[in-house]
Amino acid sequence: MGSYAKAIMTGFICRLCSEQKKKVIHLYSGKAKKLALMEKIKLLPITIDKYDNLPKTVCEQCIERLEIQYNLVLKIKKSNSIQRSHRLFHYCRVMVGVR
Repeated sequence: MGSYAKAIMTGFICRLCSEQKKKVIHLYSGKAKKLALMEKIKLLPITIDKYDNLPKTVCEQCIERLEIQYNLVLKIKKSNSIQRSHRLFHYCRVMVGVR
């Protein structure tokens, strides 16, 4: 492997964990688009600008973690929606006197 500086130039530093990795996916590649990486990264408390001078790659381990987090957020949103509609349904039934 080369130096840390060379790794930054060739894109082997993960944007999320800052570790040097052999396998990374470029954030603006077709594969990243297929995996919806940018959409999933929007859940994180970071901003990514196409023109900043920070790494534009993410390692496979961070992608796996991001996928788990994304699925959890979707599950929580779905659960919240179900609970709210269930509560609204029962509230409306009580208001009209249906039991």
